[in-house]
Amino acid sequence: MNMKNVRVIVIAVVCVLVICGGFFLFSQNQNSGNPDELTEVEKVLVKDLEKDFPPTPREVVKFYNRIVQCYHTDNLKKDDLGKLVDQMMKLWDKDMLAKNSRETYLASVKADLELYKKTKKSIVSMTVCDSKDVVEKTDDRNGDKLAFVKTTYFVNTDGTFTNSHMVIGLRQDDKGNWKIIGVTLTKGESSEDDE
Repeated sequence: MNMKNVRVIVIAVVCVLVICGGFFLFSQNQNSGNPDELTEVEKVLVKDLEKDFPPTPREVVKFYNRIVQCYHTDNLKKDDLGKLVDQMMKLWDKDMLAKNSRETYLASVKADLELYKKTKKSIVSMTVCDSKDVVEKTDDRNGDKLAFVKTTYFVNTDGTFTNSHMVIGLRQDDKGNWKIIGVTLTKGESSEDDE
């Protein structure tokens, strides 16, 4: 093999190594602690509910649950809890808004979080019923379209696991958005063994 061929092979190998190394560094930067990646709290807070309201009762409840989960995030930034409360209240029906001031609801959330902390309680996971299990009705009195969505929270209380079962009621507003009219605990908390 002459020197010219060796030189071409060496240059080709160096080029391949440079390209592979550049690709490796690029992929590492994409996957590692990218400061542009949003936390779940930030994702919930940047969702513009005026332009992108969840389209179905089930999707509203799923977003409701995301907000509740964010309430329980460790080390929330100073103003995040208030901003999360604002997002939650955008999911509420006008009648529910009329009955609950922001200050009262925020105080209630803070008290609930304090109780969770004191009793060493945490939400492990949340589930929402399948779309086929969402109950939709028309109110005979006024023609309002209503929906009822079941959701379950799997909760750890200092090592004891329970399920909290709720039904969230929604009403369709004039814009076609499903807004929350109430939340009802359906059968208290049951232990994992009771299921």
